[in-house]
Amino acid sequence: MRTTLILAAIFNIIGGLTILFLLRFIAPLIHFNDSGSGLFRMFVGGTAVLFGAAYIAVWQDYRRNRPLLVYGTVLKYWAFAISLFGFLTSSLSLQMLLLFGVGNLIFAVLFTRLLLRPQDRR
Repeated sequence: MRTTLILAAIFNIIGGLTILFLLRFIAPLIHFNDSGSGLFRMFVGGTAVLFGAAYIAVWQDYRRNRPLLVYGTVLKYWAFAISLFGFLTSSLSLQMLLLFGVGNLIFAVLFTRLLLRPQDRR
């Protein structure tokens, strides 16, 4: 559990900081052509970093911060769903689907397993 939470935190924090500060450099490499408005990009990047911090909080105190993991799990499934939709409608590249969509799906499944495990094992 601890490794999953730390890896998810790193994934989110790096992804959020990339969206906030490096998207114009990274976007051509992953064939991402729609970075949206600056305000939207700041919101999305900030939210990703915030959830990265939330996963660290869950890692530190699972019982107290478990609701953060529930919210993060739902958000990760949503990230995969919208990525898949974007890919299927040809508005998102395969690279973005794999990096963002499948990356989030992997953590969503791992988080679901954590949430469904009996409480006394943690």
